[in-house]
Amino acid sequence: MTGRLSPASLATLLMLVAAGTSALQNLVIRLAGDSGVHSFQIAFLRSFFGFVVIAAIVLAVARRVPGTGAMRQIGASSLFHFVSMLTGFHGITLMPLAESSALTFAGPLFGTLAAAAFLGEKVRLRRWLEIHAGFAGVLIVLRPGAVPVGLGPTLVLVSTLAGAGMAVMIKRMSATETTMALVFHQSLLMAVLTLPPALAVWTTPAPAILAWLAAMGVLSALGWLAFARAFALADASALLPIEFVRLPLVAALGFLAFGEVPDLWVWIGAAVIFSASLSLAHRESAAARLPGK
Repeated sequence: MTGRLSPASLATLLMLVAAGTSALQNLVIRLAGDSGVHSFQIAFLRSFFGFVVIAAIVLAVARRVPGTGAMRQIGASSLFHFVSMLTGFHGITLMPLAESSALTFAGPLFGTLAAAAFLGEKVRLRRWLEIHAGFAGVLIVLRPGAVPVGLGPTLVLVSTLAGAGMAVMIKRMSATETTMALVFHQSLLMAVLTLPPALAVWTTPAPAILAWLAAMGVLSALGWLAFARAFALADASALLPIEFVRLPLVAALGFLAFGEVPDLWVWIGAAVIFSASLSLAHRESAAARLPGK
């Protein structure tokens, strides 16, 4: 069936799969957290089951463990991923699902700043204006002063910042390393790094919760592969609008599972953040197509 789809259509379908798996992951994190499973343990089980799936797929395709000459860089990006996962998962357990999802749309804004800091990319006036507009959207979602800004939103923003650092490092390594090598070794390191914090707070989950966490690991791995494949098939500027589907999906799951109803400011702030991020993506895609880039 997918053989009949154009690359653009297949990329769109894969992005919808990635958005759906991300929304379901957030739901499982909240359900497991509400049942008493610590977020550190959730992060390990997600990483462990995700690695099992990634390893099975990579070994089935490549027939061997993929080699890499960038283990130090993969280790550094894994540390960013480690911080992003632990702070993000804990933040999700402390706040409404839709609000946490809205804040993660700030990722490209942090990514632009990280690229300037680590890759030396120039940030000109218009991009600065887009970044400021995006962070104004963050303030609309949080409304500091009118609503207390708790630990949950702070952790989600830290997670988004660390995730942007990871993305910049992956972008740099993708010029010399294969996707399979990056995905395999980073997945392995994440399972190793998240184990000690999990052991420090370990409790045996109920069988039903463990089954949900195993399913989350599988879905997250498949979503990650779908996301990576989609971006290999189409420009980021064409795919990012599809990612906004994640917000209504998360909002619907939050309503069905917890009776959460996002207020108007969350939708407005998310739209502002997303519009600024999308504008940045269009500009970067256009720059990449210029001669000499």
